[in-house]
Amino acid sequence: MANDIHENISEWMKSNQENPIIMSSRIRLARNLDNHVHPLMYKNEQDGFRVINEVQDALPKFDLLRLDQLDQQSKMKMVAKHLVSPELIKQPAAAVLVNNDESLSVMLNEEDHIRIQSMGTDIALQELYKKASEIDDELDKQLDISFDEQLGYLTTCPTNIGTGMRASVMLHLPGLSIMKRMSRIAQTINRFGYTIRGIYGEGSQVYGHMYQVSNQLTLGKSETEIIETLTEIVNQIIQEEKQIRQRLDIYNKLETEDRVHRSLGILQNCRMISMEEASYRLSEVKLGIDLSYIKLQNFKFNELMVGIQSPFLLDEEEEIDIKVKRAELLRKHIK
Repeated sequence: MANDIHENISEWMKSNQENPIIMSSRIRLARNLDNHVHPLMYKNEQDGFRVINEVQDALPKFDLLRLDQLDQQSKMKMVAKHLVSPELIKQPAAAVLVNNDESLSVMLNEEDHIRIQSMGTDIALQELYKKASEIDDELDKQLDISFDEQLGYLTTCPTNIGTGMRASVMLHLPGLSIMKRMSRIAQTINRFGYTIRGIYGEGSQVYGHMYQVSNQLTLGKSETEIIETLTEIVNQIIQEEKQIRQRLDIYNKLETEDRVHRSLGILQNCRMISMEEASYRLSEVKLGIDLSYIKLQNFKFNELMVGIQSPFLLDEEEEIDIKVKRAELLRKHIK
């Protein structure tokens, strides 16, 4: 079992200063090639490998990882690090191109031929879009990208037609979650074409009071409009979370202190623990740190949230229950 959780996460995620609420941001651009059928219509794997070769030739500075050459554990690690989607690893002819610090990745043959991802640790979405757009421009120079003057970029799913862009911000919202405010917020932002999902996007589970806020529609709005509106929505949610935390500190201080110290005690002493419980306990400890109820040295919430996931705990040489390994990891790193 890996003892250093620092090795589990991408370089771009490593930070000495963790934000209390913003965990990460991402820009994703969906693109397709004019001279190929879409991935869901491939007749055989060779159709997919031809697309992989063409895109690789267009982006020679990126490292190519073909998923058919990786074992399942390696694929799941990539999902945990957000380099690829859970859907991509199910495809028979799939690959991903990544840069050195893994802040940029290009998924090949998921729902669309190409999905460009640019990721960062703050809310600088415009900067992330610029990086993704540079890759998009490079592809456009060398490949025939499917584009319609009226509809915009043509994608497999109609909801992505237009800019083909999904902008998202991952937020840690224990206050709003504990006070059961998330349903109301989700209903409100839905009216503006935005949504709240779990940590791996559509249909995924919420872990550790972490929520992904993103746009739903890409047609009829420019990339700048989508980013500006999402930034406004995220800032409003952040303000609500801060207000809730202040209320918890003033009016529910004893209960909140009890909650976070119980979670700390469990993480420091548990002998077996599920992913779901561990994520929520870590979330509450982070809340306690942010409210200055708890002082821990070298507590890295992002890294622990990745490190406790099953792919990083599997070891063919050790037949120890995953829940036991997870508990060992947590006891080691939370002191």
